[in-house]
Amino acid sequence: MLYNLTLKADNCHMIKNILLIIGVFLISLPENNLMAQITRAEKQENLQQQKVTFFTENLQLTAAESARFWPVYNDYQNRRDKITRDRNTLLKYYEANKGNMTDTEASELIEKYLGFQKQETELLETYTKKFQEILPAKKVMRIYQVELDFKKWLLENLRQNK
Repeated sequence: MLYNLTLKADNCHMIKNILLIIGVFLISLPENNLMAQITRAEKQENLQQQKVTFFTENLQLTAAESARFWPVYNDYQNRRDKITRDRNTLLKYYEANKGNMTDTEASELIEKYLGFQKQETELLETYTKKFQEILPAKKVMRIYQVELDFKKWLLENLRQNK
């Protein structure tokens, strides 16, 4: 009888320990997730600051130009990013389904893909006009070169920080 009471007490103690470990684990999850989100948000904010600095210096924007340029450019970037995400979603769908896809379905995807390319071109045309209302033509043309230069700079920094 004493053995059964000891066994039950040991089981109760073990269950309490397991519950304590699970509780600590569950409590730590949101905190870790929050920390990861903060870190990601901080990284994005830092990257955005680096981009602003890089563009402002390379475009030689005045304070007045910068104040007018950045809201327009950010809107352009957000719209272009949406098109890119949609196009990438289409390509992922194709990759996952290409083995079962009919030519008709593939043709529909081609049309959608071309539609994304057209949207991107139309967006570029629209925002080039907006940029020209803010900046001289030479600086507007320079935007496209600076975008490429920033991507190269970013990739180089990523390679060095590995």
